[in-house]
Amino acid sequence: VASAAVRSPVAKVAKSVASAAVRSPVAKVAKSVASAAVRSPVAKVAKSVASAADRAACKVQAHVRRCSSQAWLKVLDAATTGPGKGLAFMRAQLEKMGAQGGQVLGSLILASTKGGDSKLASLRKRTIIKILTGSVTLVNRCLRALLPRWLTPSRRGIQTAMASLHNSGTPMPLGEEGLLANYSLEVLRMDGEGRLWRKKVDADGDARYEEAFGAGCALPCAHAPPSAFGEEPPPVGARGLIKRFTCRVDTRVIKPEKGVSAAEARRRHQETQEVDLVTLYADKYLEDTYPSLLAKCMQRAIPRRLKATLDFDYPSDFMPRAMRDKPLEVLALDLDMDLAMRFDSTEPLFDLNEMNLGGFSSIAQMENDARLVFFVRGDNGFPSLGTLELRSLRVEANALAWWDVFDGAIDLAFKKDDPPRIAWDIEVALGHARLPLPDCIEDTFLAWLTGTVMRSFNRAYPLHIAIDTGSRVQPREF
Repeated sequence: VASAAVRSPVAKVAKSVASAAVRSPVAKVAKSVASAAVRSPVAKVAKSVASAADRAACKVQAHVRRCSSQAWLKVLDAATTGPGKGLAFMRAQLEKMGAQGGQVLGSLILASTKGGDSKLASLRKRTIIKILTGSVTLVNRCLRALLPRWLTPSRRGIQTAMASLHNSGTPMPLGEEGLLANYSLEVLRMDGEGRLWRKKVDADGDARYEEAFGAGCALPCAHAPPSAFGEEPPPVGARGLIKRFTCRVDTRVIKPEKGVSAAEARRRHQETQEVDLVTLYADKYLEDTYPSLLAKCMQRAIPRRLKATLDFDYPSDFMPRAMRDKPLEVLALDLDMDLAMRFDSTEPLFDLNEMNLGGFSSIAQMENDARLVFFVRGDNGFPSLGTLELRSLRVEANALAWWDVFDGAIDLAFKKDDPPRIAWDIEVALGHARLPLPDCIEDTFLAWLTGTVMRSFNRAYPLHIAIDTGSRVQPREF
């Protein structure tokens, strides 16, 4: 009936009338008038005025922000040179401002950092440290304002490294000597049927895909690359590989030792700046625990990394060696943290609003359906270890942190008595034959083993995090 109605004489007449109306002189005149109106001097003037108004509004907003920063610097200077009530008043006002108070405090930290080592800048830094020490709320809000400087660059750095290693077609050696020198890391690409493909790039720069291995097959199989990869496959894009990177932090400020003045604490830290306190405390523990001769033998035989795991107590004001040059600018924190990373979805792994600390997330703005898999390949006759595909990762941990507020660095150490707890969704296959592992081993044993390895980032070997635009995460020895 619908088809007959479309072909009916009435429908044909209506269609011809509409077509004639479009081609009619009246329609042409209306179209030309509209086009002329767009090109008329009045329209051009109106457009230029609107553009100028937008630029002026942007300048006004920038001026307001600058004036606001200058106003808060004056308030900070008044709190610095005035009585103690001024400091309490400023702290209360920043707390009332909510999340904006953390942004103001972050801008004050950056402004004080640019001031160098002048007397005024030193006074400002000391006042900011007093404000942060007296308010855990402001510490959380300030971290909320500064953490995006680390989260987004870290997410982009990880996915860029993965994409670059895959696109190069060249394995990365895991070591230069020893056992690891016989193994290399490859990043393979998985198609919709679960087959893994290795990218090959010849001397002319032409790229192609070849199947890495089939199930139980030691030689490359003869399957053609999927059509989705393309006949001349373009490089895998880095953007969007990690769909979501989230960090939730709940802090507690570790107060300075009672009865010790700031000058005395600074003198104590600076005197021990070149002293290996970890070895000193560990040797003292061995001396108090074992007979003299045995203790001396153990002090010489046990390496420093193992000494750091002994059951001795650190002093409450312990600080990593690199932080002892300016101890009054370092904030010691006890952290309850969650870290989550997802390759399979942008959905969160935990509810950020439970702690009222939302916004610690870096979310990909571009869709990328490429699935990359890590492959540890054996060389020089050594067997391949297998493949690993990471879909999601969540780390819960209680840790200690030393925040160098004005140098933009955090040293993170996991506690010996409370190792990190790891939950993840991974797919592991052993060897060249890709023998799958049971879920109980993938999700439980390997997670426990990884958490044990993460405990190596302790007070002797903290994890160094630089909070700036080009930040990277790297281990350091202290």
